[in-house]
Amino acid sequence: MAPGRADAAFCLSEKLKVVWRFDNLADLNNDTIAAIATPPGQGGIGIIRISGAGSFAVGQLIFVRAGKGENAGKKFGENYQPKARRLYFGYIVDMEGRELDEVLISFMPAPYTYTCEDVVEINAHGGVVPLGNILKLINGMGVRLAEPGEFTKRAYLNGRIDLLQAESVMAVINARSAKGLYSSMQGLKGSLSRELSQLGEALLGLLAAIAADADFPLDDLQPVDYCRLQERVERLRETGVLLRRRGARGRILQEGLKTVIAGKPNVGKSSLYNLLLNEDRAIVTAVPGTTRDLLTDFINLRGIPLRLMDTAGLRRYGDAVEQIGMEYSRRAIDSGDLILFMVDLAYGIDREDIWVYENLPRGKGQALIVIGNKIDRPRLVTSEALSSFFPEEEVVEISAMTGAGMEDLEEAIVRQTFSGEVGGAEEALVLAARQALILDELVSSLDDAAAALADGYPLDVVAIDLQQAYAKLQNLFGKELPGDLLDHIFRNFCIGK
Repeated sequence: MAPGRADAAFCLSEKLKVVWRFDNLADLNNDTIAAIATPPGQGGIGIIRISGAGSFAVGQLIFVRAGKGENAGKKFGENYQPKARRLYFGYIVDMEGRELDEVLISFMPAPYTYTCEDVVEINAHGGVVPLGNILKLINGMGVRLAEPGEFTKRAYLNGRIDLLQAESVMAVINARSAKGLYSSMQGLKGSLSRELSQLGEALLGLLAAIAADADFPLDDLQPVDYCRLQERVERLRETGVLLRRRGARGRILQEGLKTVIAGKPNVGKSSLYNLLLNEDRAIVTAVPGTTRDLLTDFINLRGIPLRLMDTAGLRRYGDAVEQIGMEYSRRAIDSGDLILFMVDLAYGIDREDIWVYENLPRGKGQALIVIGNKIDRPRLVTSEALSSFFPEEEVVEISAMTGAGMEDLEEAIVRQTFSGEVGGAEEALVLAARQALILDELVSSLDDAAAALADGYPLDVVAIDLQQAYAKLQNLFGKELPGDLLDHIFRNFCIGK
């Protein structure tokens, strides 16, 4: 159908002009799928999506219009066709004509749909029983239940989106913050695809220049300038490194900045945890070592999702149960993105504090903020003394009891996340795990190419590394991937998406 006629009345294609009987749909609907597209459970509205060659025939067979006009109580047929992309109010009826639910239905012809196929969407009541009964009726007509992610997979296979955009669909669904949603939407709109396409064109240009030099060495072609080639490879490598760094920032936006509160027992870690959550999740007592389990919650701090972790207090000695809790704490600290190291200003800084601080992981990329707690009480440690104990760290003073100083702490977390060691100033990229891994391999191949040029290796050796980088780039777009790997990628999607 021409784009200008998308909203005009349409007729079913010849292959859909069948006798309106359920037993005639078996062959027609082999490639037609259906699924509930809304989350399971009860809700005001539930949506069933049908996609494929037989979707219109199914929709017309099971829908009866409501109202008082001349078409009330009628099904759509050859002499009475629905119009494209309009909502119709009526009922879903079974083979005996019993009304299963009151619905809104729309018919959307290919190719201007999510899957680039004919699509029917039914807006029903969001209960388990009505949705289940409608889906059972549709499946009984030869329509297959969609596999997880199959609608998006069809959009990819039909060329509406590339694999990078397809994977961005789940990133949008799983976004934990406004910033994460924005970055995911850029991927869905093709921003990453365009950047990688430009990288691919530059790689092909380099490979073409090297191939021309190798194939026509005696012709009038200007020989490859090694210095110029090194500069071009280095620029590509820097582009890859920048994409990888932006991906690391996107991981924080998508998965949450793993923020671990650490310190010796009874310095106020659980009080800070509860204050950040704005609820009493951790038990707070005056008895050292009360927290023995690892507590984890997600919060959104100024647009940054934090995966906040309250740990057992660390000290050199403790009973058997406490030692188990401390081992969990050490593992959490080792894998954290940001460590909030707390000391008690009212008690003073002692050897236990210094022992904990000296055993925090350093050089693993973690950021660290030193928090002096209990400024609401008479203090034994001045601000100057606190800074002198930890001269290389960012220091913040708070009261986890009254909330004093929390604005300073929030600002410090933001600085460490996007201006310091944890993140960067560049725009974030939300990457799937597959994408991040392949991007690492692509940068590694560019590293090898740059090293080969620096060491004076022949151009054909450099070309091998560049070809490997280009192959990785193709894999990012889903080209030359085996079918079972594609199935695995889409299997992680929601059913109905």
